[in-house]
Amino acid sequence: MKTWKKVTIGISASLLVILIFIFGISYYLLKGTLPDYNSQTKVAGLKSEVDIYRDQYAVPMITADNDEDAAFALGYVHAQERLFQMDVARRAGEGRLSEVFGAKTIPIDEMFRTIGIYKNVKANYDKLNPLSKKILEAYSRGVNAYIKDAKGKYPVEFDLLGYDPYPWKPEHSLVIAKLMGWELNLSWWTDIAFAQLVQKFGEEKTKELLPDFPENSPTIIPPEIKNFASIPTDFIKVDQMFRSFTGFVGTHIGSNNWVINGKMSASGKPIIANDPHLAYTAPGRWYFAMIRSKDWNVDGFTIPGLPAIVIGKNQSASGGIAWALTNVMVDDADFYVEKIDSTGKNYFLNGVWKQLDIEKDTIRVKDSSNVVFEVRRTHRGPIITDVHSYKALYPSASNKMAQMSMRWTGNEFSDEMFAALSINKSKNWEDFKNAARYFTVPGQNFVYGDDKGNIGYICAARLPIRSNNSPTLIYDGTTTKNDWLGFVPYEEMPKLFNPPENFIASANNKTVESFKYHISNIWEPSSRIERITELLKSKPVHSVKDYEKYQVDFVSPYARKLTPFILNAFNNVKITDPNLQLSLELLKSWNFEMNPGSQVPTIYTRFFQFLIKNIFEDEMGEDLLKEYVFVANVPYRIIPKMLEENRSSFFDDIRTPQIETRDDIIRKSLVDALSDLEKNYGKNIANWQWDDIHKVTFYHMFHHESSLLDKIINIGPFSIGGDGTTIFNTEYSFPELFEKTRDYKKLHRSDPYENILGPSMRYIFDFGDPNHLELIMPTGESGNFMSSHYKDMSEMWLKGKYIQIPLDEPAFKAGSKNLMKLIPQ
Repeated sequence: MKTWKKVTIGISASLLVILIFIFGISYYLLKGTLPDYNSQTKVAGLKSEVDIYRDQYAVPMITADNDEDAAFALGYVHAQERLFQMDVARRAGEGRLSEVFGAKTIPIDEMFRTIGIYKNVKANYDKLNPLSKKILEAYSRGVNAYIKDAKGKYPVEFDLLGYDPYPWKPEHSLVIAKLMGWELNLSWWTDIAFAQLVQKFGEEKTKELLPDFPENSPTIIPPEIKNFASIPTDFIKVDQMFRSFTGFVGTHIGSNNWVINGKMSASGKPIIANDPHLAYTAPGRWYFAMIRSKDWNVDGFTIPGLPAIVIGKNQSASGGIAWALTNVMVDDADFYVEKIDSTGKNYFLNGVWKQLDIEKDTIRVKDSSNVVFEVRRTHRGPIITDVHSYKALYPSASNKMAQMSMRWTGNEFSDEMFAALSINKSKNWEDFKNAARYFTVPGQNFVYGDDKGNIGYICAARLPIRSNNSPTLIYDGTTTKNDWLGFVPYEEMPKLFNPPENFIASANNKTVESFKYHISNIWEPSSRIERITELLKSKPVHSVKDYEKYQVDFVSPYARKLTPFILNAFNNVKITDPNLQLSLELLKSWNFEMNPGSQVPTIYTRFFQFLIKNIFEDEMGEDLLKEYVFVANVPYRIIPKMLEENRSSFFDDIRTPQIETRDDIIRKSLVDALSDLEKNYGKNIANWQWDDIHKVTFYHMFHHESSLLDKIINIGPFSIGGDGTTIFNTEYSFPELFEKTRDYKKLHRSDPYENILGPSMRYIFDFGDPNHLELIMPTGESGNFMSSHYKDMSEMWLKGKYIQIPLDEPAFKAGSKNLMKLIPQ
C-alpha cells in the first residue's frame, strides 16, 4: 500500500475515533442533566418527608403529610422537568429576556415592562389571600431547592446561553399566570386592525368587514376615528415578535369542553372532557401531576411555574368534582388615542391638562450596553405606542402616528391562585361557584361535574362595564366618557346548573344571547360547537370510548355550509377543464370530513385561501389583509355572512373594468386554487392528499439553528388531518398564505398549511369509574430532549390514543416505576 494511502487511512481512523470519543463524552454529559427519579435528597424547607412515585410515562404522584410540603414537592418536580421553560416564561413577563438573548429581544422586554406585568404583580402581592401566599412561598422553596441541587447539571439550554437560573420568587408564578392571560388576550388585536379599516374605507364600508357586529346593539363606529392620526401597528408587531420568539403562535386559542349527566351516560354518572387549543411547543404547555396530602387531593394538568391543578378532578370523603376550561374570548382591553403636549409630560382630559406618570426603566442587554427608556402612564394605563424599539428594526415606520394608552384587566388586582386552590379543594357546586368568583384573567368557561350527578357551567371573567355595548374599536382618550364604569358583578355572570338538555358544551362560541353587557365580538366560528352538539345528540347514551372518538373528529360543519356556494356558482356553466370537472364531482360527494388521506380537503382549503384573496386583497393590499386575517376567526366568520347576504361591495375587483359578482369570485377562486395546486403538485389530483400538505411539528425554542440539532430537539413532522373548524382543531396560519416573499430565518416561520396550534392535551373523566382518568399530551412530561419522556406520548396523541392513569393511591404505587424521596434537612 502506498504511503499516502496509509497516512490518509490513519488520519481518517484517528478522526473517527476522536469524533466517537467527543460524541460519547457529549452524550454522557447531556445524560447527566437528566433528573434522578430514584434519588433520596435532603432539602431545606420541608416539614416532613415527601414521596414522589412515577409511572412508565414519568407521571408523578406526590404524597405529603401537609399542603405546603406538597406544594414544595410540586415546585421541585416542575423544576426537575421544565426549568428552562419556566425561566424563559418568567423572564418574558418580567422583561428580562435580553439579559440572556441579547439585543434581538429588546422590543419584547420594553413591551412587557411598559405593560407592567411584574410591576403590578409585585405591588399587589401583599393583597393576596394568605392561602395563596403560603402555597406560592412553599412552591418557590421547592423550585429553589432544585436549582441549588442541580447546579452544574442544569438543562443544556442554560449552558448554550451561558447563564444559570436566578432564585425563584412567588411573584414569578404570578407573572406566568398573567402571561397566560396575555397570550389568550386576542380582542385588542381587532381593536387596532378594525380601526385601520375605518380609516381606510370609512364607516359604512367597514361595517361589511366586521363579523357579527354588533353583538347586542346597533353598530356604533365613533366618528372621530377617521380624524385620529394614523393608527400605529408598532405594538402589534412587537407582540407578534414575542409570540414568534416564544412559540405562542396561532389565534384559534380556544378549546373544546363538554359534560353529560347520568341520563346521557353509559355509566349512569357524568362524563367530562377537555382539549385546550394552544400553540404547539416542545416541551408542551402542560404537566400532569397527582397530589395526595392532608387537605389537597387532586389530579390534573398544571402549568410549570404555577402551584395548582388548572384542569382536572379532585376527591375527598365528602365528595369529588371535575372541571374543564375553554377561553371565553373576552374583550378585556381597550385603547385610547391620547392628546399629549409638546413636552411629552402631560395629556389632555376633559378640557384640562393632566400630568403623566413617568418612570425611567433600564433593560440590561447581553453583550451590549443597557437600554434606558421611559414608561408613561395615564389614569387608564401605559402609553403603549412608546414601545419604540420596534422603530429601530423598522425604520420606515411613520412618525406621524397616534399616541395610545391601554387599559387591560390583567393589570387589575386579582387572585387567580386563590381561585385555583379553592377549586382544587371544592367538594360540591356551591364550593366551586364560590371559588370561581376569584378567577378573572384570562376569562374562562368553566364546565363542571360531580359525583352526585350534577353538571354546571360558569363564565368566570372580569368584564368591564362600558358606556357603549359594542366597543371593538379605539376610543377618544381626551374625555372620560369612554372610561370603564366598573366591572360586571359576579352574581350577574352567565351560569348554568343541571340544564334540561342534560349536557353542557363550549367551544369558544358565543356565551349567551342578549346579555346586557358586552363580552366579546371575536367568538370562534360555530363549526366546532355545532359538531359537538351533533355528536352528543346522535345517540341516547355516550361512553368514554365515544368521547375518545369525538375528540379526534375531523368533520367540518363549516365546510358543509360553504361547499354548496361553490357548487351552485357552477350551475349551468359549461366546464371543459377535466380537473375542474373532477373537483366539482369530488366536492359534491364529499362528507365534509377533513380526512388526512383525502384530496378534497386540499382542494377546499386552497379554494378558501383564494376566496379570501380575491374578495379582499384588491382593496386592502397585502399588509392590511395580513393584519385583517391574523385573528383567524375574523375571516372564518365574515365569509359565510358575505356569501349568504350576497350584497358586499368587496366582491367587485376594483382592478378590472367590469363589476364582479359573488359567483364570479367563487368561480375564479376555485380556478385559481386548481391552477396553484397543479403548479405545485402536478396535474394528477390523486397526488393532492391533504396529509402531504398539512403537517405538524412540535418545535423546540432553539429550532432552525442546525438541521442536525433539529432532528434531536424537534418532534415530527407528522402528517395530520382537520383544520381550524374541526373538533380536532389543526389551525394553520392565514397570514402565511398571503406572503409574497418568505423569510425562513424568522423564528417560528411556518410553511403554508402547517399545523401550528391545536389540542395541547386531551382529558376524559367518567364519574362512573372514579379510579381511572384518560389523558394524552402532544409531547411528554419531560422538557429535556435527552429524556425518554420528552416525546413518548406524541405518536399516541396523533393517533387518538390515550393513557389510563390509576387514581387509587395503592394501585398507582403498585404500578409505579420510580420512587423519589425528599427528606427534611
